[in-house]
Amino acid sequence: MKHALVMGAMLAAAVPGAALAADSQGHSYSDFEISWVDLSLDGVANVDGDGFEIAGAYDFDKVYIFGKWQDQSFDFGIDGTALEFGAGLHKELNPKVDFVGTLSYLDQEVKLGGFSADDNGLGIGAGVRSRLADSFELDAVLRYVNFDEGGSDTGVVLTGRYYFNKTMAVTFGTDMTDDVDTLRVGFRAEF
Repeated sequence: MKHALVMGAMLAAAVPGAALAADSQGHSYSDFEISWVDLSLDGVANVDGDGFEIAGAYDFDKVYIFGKWQDQSFDFGIDGTALEFGAGLHKELNPKVDFVGTLSYLDQEVKLGGFSADDNGLGIGAGVRSRLADSFELDAVLRYVNFDEGGSDTGVVLTGRYYFNKTMAVTFGTDMTDDVDTLRVGFRAEF
């Protein structure tokens, strides 16, 4: 059910319609973002946590590089960190909608007392970024991740941005996979 809802949102974001504003500012792929995250892990044990994420990207005209670092605190004294960096490409489909594809390396570590475990892998994503109005954007991305130890996972990433001026926005979104659900709220500055 979740996947059908997300695919519908991706289709709606990709189709230009009367709801799109007449004067779009376009999309910026050079930015800095800081977010509060709320995580829910499902699998061997159901564990909840929260933390913060720092992310940034720099655009080289159709190709961009990006990185993210996340610090997490979970139930039962479990702490985690996650690092991701990679490259993406963007292609304008129309003045309001871009296709976006990414390839990234991920590294995650979990600590409990004196015990720690880490895993790394590769991620690939594809989706759309749509300017629904001058002050509002919506991203919808389908993502696949394959870890060395933890196996693979597929999910969707939905992100909204409300721009209170041309280069700054309040962000909100969710990552939904089989194993992890994440909610995030943050601030984004573009340059």
